[in-house]
Amino acid sequence: MANTDTTDIDTTDVADIAIDIAIVGAGLSGLVCTQRLHRAGYQAVVLEKSRGLGGRMATRRLPDTCADHGLRWLEAQGPQSQQLIQAMLGRGLEPWAGTVYRWQPDEFIPLPAPPRYVAADGITAVAKQLGAGLEIWRGQRVVAISSASQGWALTLESLAGDRQALSAKALVMAIPAPQALDLLQPLGSVLEADLLEALAAVQFHPCITAIACFSEAERALFEALPWAAVQCPPEAPAVWISQESSKGRNPDCPALVVQSSAAFATAHLDETDLTAAGTALLDYAKMHLLSGLPAPQILPQVLQVHRWRYATVRSPYSQTYLSASQPAPLVLAGDWCSPDKTPNPGIEQALESGIAAADAINALLDSRPLPGVDYSAPSSAPVPLRF
Repeated sequence: MANTDTTDIDTTDVADIAIDIAIVGAGLSGLVCTQRLHRAGYQAVVLEKSRGLGGRMATRRLPDTCADHGLRWLEAQGPQSQQLIQAMLGRGLEPWAGTVYRWQPDEFIPLPAPPRYVAADGITAVAKQLGAGLEIWRGQRVVAISSASQGWALTLESLAGDRQALSAKALVMAIPAPQALDLLQPLGSVLEADLLEALAAVQFHPCITAIACFSEAERALFEALPWAAVQCPPEAPAVWISQESSKGRNPDCPALVVQSSAAFATAHLDETDLTAAGTALLDYAKMHLLSGLPAPQILPQVLQVHRWRYATVRSPYSQTYLSASQPAPLVLAGDWCSPDKTPNPGIEQALESGIAAADAINALLDSRPLPGVDYSAPSSAPVPLRF
């Protein structure tokens, strides 16, 4: 099957397809892993349940602007994230000069920080660049996995609810550990118990994010604010608030992103309609941080709320990946794989895990020479970045 620049793939005939490696999840770990395998000549296909790429490196499209509602920015956390930043500079990624404050009642304290990088078209631009030239089936959720004579049999469900089948010699699962556990538990009789136990021990904090877009009439009011982003006290319902227009976006469409604390998210996580939770987060921001503005009269033109069930890692796994050779080659990866037990695993751990996952699945297959790590897109054709 021909490669594609991360466009949707027609999977009406995937029941007849047997590939080398299926990679579940188009977050950073999955994309980096797939890049290395693709360059080594494997037929590696990424299966992504949503329409977008990047996982928590996510951008929400709004009328005439956009907002990063997961990862806030890129910063160098180690050698891999530094290399990624250098590869992406000038390809959508640019330095961000926004000032971040820690807010305490009646006091704003500027926070010193290392250089930060953002993309005017949204942080997901980085994932688009990493995915360029790879074969990615978007809108395809893996709903069941079973062992087969030639490896793995996967059942896929499209966004429209249609189901298809796909077989692969090997499987990489680059998704949050609890999601991987749900899919693998039915295979408990053929998988090692230690693997399932290790997955079960990984825990995450949730987060609810409110994204609010305001009209051009409020532009001057927001531009008068002294901060680009604010870190709130940990006991507050909202722990992070940012002005997304500070990232080089349309100033006529002011947009706020408000991210909740884990406690607030836990209390509201299973509500069918998150509108009330999003409104409460926005009201907190208006009450405490929009001082001097006629806050009660400022109503967003658009209010969207996103549920991150697995937002940040609370209890990571102690190695860069998990693997099994039976009943067929299987590797699990993600930012939740953190051998140094980093308190808040993030981009660096996701990249390291993706690299290690490629090495591990290759060793379980053909042991081909793998290329060095290169975050340049495998296709020479640039991916257009648009709203």
